[in-house]
Amino acid sequence: MLCRKLFVIPFHFHNAYSTHAYSQNLFSHFAFTKFNMSAADIARMFKWAPSLQRLQTLDKVEQFVDMLNRYGCSKVQIAKIMMTQPQIIGISVEGRLEPKIKLLEDFGFQGETLAKLLASNPNILSTSLENKLLPKMEFLRSLFQSQEVLIKSLLRASFIFNYNLEKTLKPSVVYWERWGFQGTELFRLLRLEPGILQRSPLTPAQAILIREIGADKESKAYKYIVSAVATGRMETLKAKIENLKLCGLTAEETWQVLRAAPVVLRYSKVRVCETMDFVVKDMELPANYIVKHYSLFYLNLEKIMRPRFIVWQKIKSLNGPSLSLFTALTMTEARFARNIIRGHPESTMLWTIYENALSNAYNHT
Repeated sequence: MLCRKLFVIPFHFHNAYSTHAYSQNLFSHFAFTKFNMSAADIARMFKWAPSLQRLQTLDKVEQFVDMLNRYGCSKVQIAKIMMTQPQIIGISVEGRLEPKIKLLEDFGFQGETLAKLLASNPNILSTSLENKLLPKMEFLRSLFQSQEVLIKSLLRASFIFNYNLEKTLKPSVVYWERWGFQGTELFRLLRLEPGILQRSPLTPAQAILIREIGADKESKAYKYIVSAVATGRMETLKAKIENLKLCGLTAEETWQVLRAAPVVLRYSKVRVCETMDFVVKDMELPANYIVKHYSLFYLNLEKIMRPRFIVWQKIKSLNGPSLSLFTALTMTEARFARNIIRGHPESTMLWTIYENALSNAYNHT
């Protein structure tokens, strides 16, 4: 016969409840033995849901746990939901909780995705179904356009459920529509960063940076720049911009690069730095070379630029290059192999050099 452990609260909680009271409390014993919750966890739950201390039966608690089990929640996820929203534990499962979960299922959340969503934001279960959850889900589905994107986006940014539909979400959409993000373009922005819905106007610093870059408002680059600045960290953006200037670009040349290749705003500071260092130090070219040849930022440094540059250098040492370095770097892989290596009298040696360079690149990554 198994001996059931009694849950004893540490001494610092004795001023509120006696050890005997805790050890005999049904919910405390259940939470401790089944979910290994600490005394501090249970004390916080009692603070937000005092009725748990007075339970004479665990029927409602077990119904709550069984429901979450049926919908795929693990023991860890159930414990998190209970600790975050203890006030819903005694609510009717069939009448108030399960309809909300079934609504989420109707919108595509099933099994693992449903469990992840509930664990990431248990507040969903305490949200009014008809007045808040349903209209909010319908609104979000219209924005994200597809069930797959809706699920992925809400798993990434489940905090969206905490925002008021009329006061935050709808005004946020109106704001971004005024910036020119409508229809498909708004969908792309949301898919890239669903958390943008929590933001209203851009901060003054963000607005100033967009104006400084100076892209044409009718260009595709402009919307990309706005979305990159809106969803990025200003400290990181400034660091990348300063790095371009430290590498030798003037302020205007830096803005030219960002207008031509706004993707740089989304790259890591390390990637931007390594590309600029390669151009200036390895290729021994002036920093402003990148202004005209900004497409180099789109190339993988270790798997494309460096191996091809090594081959190009070798050819130059043999008999001078037959084409420009920029062309060699940006042509397709098939064309590079056919025109640069196979067509050369020293193709065997060049293949060896190229394969070694590629091997080093893949080992490095």
